[in-house]
Amino acid sequence: MSWLKSWIGQHPVLGAGIYFVLVAASVVLLPFSSLPLLPFATQNFGVVLTALLSAAGWWTGCLIAFQIARLGRRYLERITSMRAVDRIEDKIPDDVGFGGIVVLRMILPVDVVSFALGLLKRLPFRTYAVASLIGILPFAFAMSYAGGQLGAGKFLPFALVVAGMVAAVLVIRRLWKAYR
Repeated sequence: MSWLKSWIGQHPVLGAGIYFVLVAASVVLLPFSSLPLLPFATQNFGVVLTALLSAAGWWTGCLIAFQIARLGRRYLERITSMRAVDRIEDKIPDDVGFGGIVVLRMILPVDVVSFALGLLKRLPFRTYAVASLIGILPFAFAMSYAGGQLGAGKFLPFALVVAGMVAAVLVIRRLWKAYR
C-alpha cells in the first residue's frame, strides 16, 4: 500500500478522480461498497476533501442509479405489471417527497434506495437530486472523519463517531415516524 500512497502523492488529482469514480461505481454496482476505501482516502486526501469526494461520488452514483431505474421502468412495464409498485407509490403521501428522501439518505444505504425511488413515476428528478445531496452530506463528513480515525489506528474516536451516527439515525427515524 505504500507504493499506492506514494503514487497518489505524485498524482493527487488523478488519485482523487479514481476515488470519485470508485465511489460512484459502488452505488451503481450493488455488491461493491466504497466504505472500506474511506480510511485510505482520508489518510491521502484529508477529512474534508475525502468527504467532498465521497459525497460527490455517492450523489453522482445515486443519480445514475435513479435514471437507470427510471429508464428500466419503461422496459419492465412491457414485460410485467408494475401495479405493485404503483400501489406502493399511491400510499406515499405527496408531502413526504423532499423531506422523506433526505431522511432516507441519512438512514439507508444509497444504492438500493436510488434504484427503488427511480421506479416511482411521481417523483421529480430535481426533488430527488437536491434532497439526496442534502441527505448525503452529513453522512459523508461523519464517515470520512470516522474513516480517518480508523486509518490512524484511533479506535475509540472511530467507535464514538459510529455510535453517534447510529444514535442519530435512530433519533431521526423515530422523529420521522412521529411526524408522519
